[in-house]
Amino acid sequence: MKYNDKKICIVIPHKGIGDIIFHNSFIKSISKFYNKKITIFVNFSTKANHIYKNNNYIEKIVFIDLKRPSKIFYIFKIIKIIFEISKYDIDELYYTGNSKWHKLSFKIASIIKNFKLKYIKKRKKLIIQHLNDFLKQISIKNVNSYIPESNIKISKKIKKKLKILKKPWVFLSIDTSENQINIPNALLVEILKKLKKKNYQIFINTNKSNSFKTKFLKDKQIIKTDKFNISEISYIIKNSSLFIGNESGPAVIASLFCKKNVIFFYKNVLPETSLMPFKNNRKYFKITSHQKNSSEILNVI
Repeated sequence: MKYNDKKICIVIPHKGIGDIIFHNSFIKSISKFYNKKITIFVNFSTKANHIYKNNNYIEKIVFIDLKRPSKIFYIFKIIKIIFEISKYDIDELYYTGNSKWHKLSFKIASIIKNFKLKYIKKRKKLIIQHLNDFLKQISIKNVNSYIPESNIKISKKIKKKLKILKKPWVFLSIDTSENQINIPNALLVEILKKLKKKNYQIFINTNKSNSFKTKFLKDKQIIKTDKFNISEISYIIKNSSLFIGNESGPAVIASLFCKKNVIFFYKNVLPETSLMPFKNNRKYFKITSHQKNSSEILNVI
């Protein structure tokens, strides 16, 4: 069978928007190797339909629930995944995670549907490192490209509203999808004071479920983005002169556009964006409950 006759699929079990962008280089490398568009299986929370809309190397995006179930429901979840995967014609399937129950599901599906299953046994902590090792293991050249080849399109109505806002804009992201990092309110207030002096419009981003965190912020200069979709948020970040916020989906998007980025991380975790190109455009700061580097952060902004 010739390479471009094969039906190639990638299963991405990770949940975040940033996680799906970290996979861009892996997806594109596989696509270029086989010289054809491929199918990806992803969790809905990745917003892959926005990130990879009209993409040049993805043929189809299939949403599948790959989240870990309660212990008593493992067998039902495995059966469901086998059933979902078996709906598609597949010649080779690449699995980028490391869960035993996922692997069992795909191994059974591979026997039923007679396709090749590929994954890497030793899991690196960071996704980008893991995917780089995966490409080395299967002898596929890494294109090292993290910008999804798709246009950011927003409605004319939203574009018109945004167009009248005076620049420069700054985008401030104050939480993450799993609440791993919390910027102390005292630091947040100090950041906003400084930003108001230099910028005309400040966009503050939270998850919808965390929008209560910004209730105390009432200012004409501030626009809250919890009701914006990821395409609209991407458009705003792309047109902002500065990004400030936690290591999360918006920070990864900001890293793609080579803007000046001030990125916060927690404890001894290495921010994954530090492995992406244009590292010199980013400054990283550890966030703690007793913020000792507040003055250093404010000096950079």
